[in-house]
Amino acid sequence: MMLISWLNKPLVKAILATVLLSFPAGLKAGDAGNPTSGETAMGTISPKNAVFVEMFGSTLNLFGINYERTFRDKLHVRIGASRLTYVDEITYEETGEDISIKLHTLPVSVTHSFFSGIRKLELGVGATLFHFDFWGGPYDVGYNDIELGNRFVGLALTTTIGYRLSLENYLFRIGLHPLYMFPIHNEISGFFEELDDRGVLDFRDIIDPRGFMVVPGVSFGRRF
Repeated sequence: MMLISWLNKPLVKAILATVLLSFPAGLKAGDAGNPTSGETAMGTISPKNAVFVEMFGSTLNLFGINYERTFRDKLHVRIGASRLTYVDEITYEETGEDISIKLHTLPVSVTHSFFSGIRKLELGVGATLFHFDFWGGPYDVGYNDIELGNRFVGLALTTTIGYRLSLENYLFRIGLHPLYMFPIHNEISGFFEELDDRGVLDFRDIIDPRGFMVVPGVSFGRRF
């Protein structure tokens, strides 16, 4: 349901259609064996722009849409955005939207590709703004109605260690993204806050992705 909700956004559908529908057309039979595809060759100009979809990775979300600009065929600057929303009803009272989960991210990065040809090692650094919202309730627990809430905003400093395949008209990347998440704002409300105030549980530690982690990522898209 989360993926369907996210893909139903008009802007997301338009960009995905452009990337996916043009993907087969951009693959030529000779690309895989041409060591200069995606590079500046005699009498040709290498594509400098790319639009691609990234899954996890520096996007820190299920999917993200990204734009990349290449300089001197080896330096790649990208900026992206992602949004994931899940809303559902779980109570028998039909009181409305009883669970709401929203995740927004804004990744930026600079990477450098090494070696010649279409297959390259890619190393880079970047940062991702991370915004997570959770809200649930009211839930009837017999003696009272309770609500649950958590909001976390953080900044992740990211790195990229990956494999890059750049053919004439399309792009494929796969790799690992070690990162460190710094919290900017972490707020709990409702029953979460009550339990925290009583010292029963520290939800700021439980619902808080701060610290070091390694996130795998894969992306593909269209070069132009």
